[in-house]
Amino acid sequence: MRGALATALLLILAALPAGAQSYRFSLEEAVAYGVQNSTAIRSKALALEAARQDLAGARAAMYPSLSAGLTYTHLYPQPEFSGFPAGATDPLGLTANLSQSIYTFGKLKGGVKLAEQAVTQARLDLEEETRQLVVLVKRAFFGYLLALEVQGINRETLDRKREALEVARLRYGAGQVSDYEVLRAESDLENYRATVIGSDNAVRIALLNVRGALGIQEEEFEFQLVGQLEPLAFSLDRKALLARALQRKYELASLRGSMDLLAAQAALNRSLALPSLVGFMAYSLDSGMDAEGKNDYFNAEAWDGRWTAGFSFSVPVSALFPWSKESAAVRKSALQLENMRQQYSSLESGVRIVVESGLLKIAGEEAKIASGRKSLNLAQRLYESADVQYRSGYISSTDLKDAQLGLNGAQLALAQAVFGYNQNVLDLLDAAGLDGEENQ
Repeated sequence: MRGALATALLLILAALPAGAQSYRFSLEEAVAYGVQNSTAIRSKALALEAARQDLAGARAAMYPSLSAGLTYTHLYPQPEFSGFPAGATDPLGLTANLSQSIYTFGKLKGGVKLAEQAVTQARLDLEEETRQLVVLVKRAFFGYLLALEVQGINRETLDRKREALEVARLRYGAGQVSDYEVLRAESDLENYRATVIGSDNAVRIALLNVRGALGIQEEEFEFQLVGQLEPLAFSLDRKALLARALQRKYELASLRGSMDLLAAQAALNRSLALPSLVGFMAYSLDSGMDAEGKNDYFNAEAWDGRWTAGFSFSVPVSALFPWSKESAAVRKSALQLENMRQQYSSLESGVRIVVESGLLKIAGEEAKIASGRKSLNLAQRLYESADVQYRSGYISSTDLKDAQLGLNGAQLALAQAVFGYNQNVLDLLDAAGLDGEENQ
């Protein structure tokens, strides 16, 4: 589904005229485009295909090997001995050889096993690269939505301060307040412009981060992000999430693959000390000469053909001694495997702790969101009441400013809480080796 969506996006973008490329990305479309456009993912995909070809080569060693050859020999004139003709000067020879490993005591199977583990690791690398990019795009996307939300809140607050300045001028014109109230409202407005400028710049920076995450290099490529800063849907319970983390976490899965690879290498090292049985068959055909001692290529009776067949049984005797390099390799593999088991146990414990702490952080952010919504409701009501009272002359501009700041702070706090919740969800999914797509 993600690949089909990305392909459709690329076709649409390619159809746009040069210099006028513009598109609106939702979160799903941005993720799909980023995956399709990633050079790192394409590199991992090529590495996976190369590993598959290595596996095909390893399996080919289990099949018969057939070779054919043609030899041509030129003999320079030699002194003729009495009763021994010099023979043909340019004989030809044809050979065909067939060999098949009958039993290698695990050598060939060990090689295939190593190649299979390499394919598994390459596939795991590709999946992890894709997952990391999905999480990166989501982080950048939500960062942009937060910057956009903050920009909207600050601009809304700036508009309120403009309205407060107009009210102060009207009241000053009516003789209800001194010019001090007007100057204070005007100063408050100008001081807040810097905050708005900063939030505008933060939106541009966040958009650059999204551009980098999507791998967009063309400067003329214009795009917008469409979405609302809302909490991510998250429904995995603790037990299911922990089980997925232990199964899907890249470091754990990669270490399991390394242990399987090392076990296969150890089996291959042990098999190197075992015998090998190979069957072979060959046929050779050599040209002869006629009665005058000249080359006779076109007479079938002049050619001499021979069949040979047999078995080859070899035993690497030196590998049986405890001081041999084969024996040392077996002992080394056992030590490395035990070391990896210790690493796996420690890493597994760390993943459990990260998952548990991530769930606690998410629960805390959920409480902040609930509290922030209540605070925003109260701050909105307080500002509306203060605005009415200020226009009626019951409170000063200082009181109105406090209400404005309270509403602005409540809006920003809620936006930050939602953003923090989403970031903690992504952190937890990242710790579990997930990207959030499985949860949708």
